Amino acid sequence: MFLSIIVFFVLLLIIISPQKYISVSLNAIEVWYKVLLPSLFPFFVFSKLLTSLGYVKNMSSSFEKITYKLYKTPPISSYVFLMSILTGYPVGSKLCSDLYKDGYLSKIDAKKCITYTSNSGPMFIVGSVGIGMLISKKAGYIILISHIVGALLNGLLYRNIKNDSSQKNKEIYKNNIESSLSSCVMDSIFSILLIGGIIVVAFIFIEVLNSIGIFSPIIYIFSKLGVDENLTKAFVNGFFEITKGCLNISSLNLNLSTKTILSCAIISFGGISTTMQAMAFIKDIVSYKFFIGQKITHMILSTIICAILCFLLF
Repeated sequence: MFLSIIVFFVLLLIIISPQKYISVSLNAIEVWYKVLLPSLFPFFVFSKLLTSLGYVKNMSSSFEKITYKLYKTPPISSYVFLMSILTGYPVGSKLCSDLYKDGYLSKIDAKKCITYTSNSGPMFIVGSVGIGMLISKKAGYIILISHIVGALLNGLLYRNIKNDSSQKNKEIYKNNIESSLSSCVMDSIFSILLIGGIIVVAFIFIEVLNSIGIFSPIIYIFSKLGVDENLTKAFVNGFFEITKGCLNISSLNLNLSTKTILSCAIISFGGISTTMQAMAFIKDIVSYKFFIGQKITHMILSTIICAILCFLLF
């Protein structure tokens, strides 16, 4: 009932100010087709194709001892980790979903795998945040190293989680190249459109919350505790969307070390928009509670590492 009221209220605001929310939607679509569509769609197609043809398992066999010893997951999880740190959100979650559906990962293995493969990529961290926002390549690399090491440590925290499902692994099979290509393209089209839709919804939801001033009490409480109002706004925005949060952090009157640490925290948590994108793929594997919980631990670990590196290198 409460959720229905919220949805109705959002719909009412869109009807009252259609031009405003059309503009917000267009901004979200612009982010999707300029940034995500060209970078993620080809990757989705070819990574899915490799999985369908059965080559990914062979590629990962050399990591068998490492992944089993550290994370108690099959060697194929090393492939997911590598692709996640090269490409960024939400690729790790998408690959975990694909490998689970294709039978390469059991449900519990996919759940463990998610805890260290939900990562941002170097293009965003070093390029967009480090060089573009913080005007420091060094800061970008510090965040990237902290983020990756934090993810690896985060996986260790969840290596002993128990299986909460009696579902058995599916059989692994291979398709021919022609049938695999068509199914992979169709699956990737659906995935990239799904991500685009979630981004639009997230942008609109953030705009609605800002319009009604729902964050004002939070900002007021933290201001009384001595926290700068703009810093609170930056974190609130980063809680929902990491790009906006990092951009706000970069504009604050803080030293580079502090900006780097705060940006690392926002990136490692990922934001609600990224969470929604990830959960669209892995909703049959983990709950929102589990996913957000493991992102919080990832954020804590990465931030601690980043603080240490900033102390040593700045």
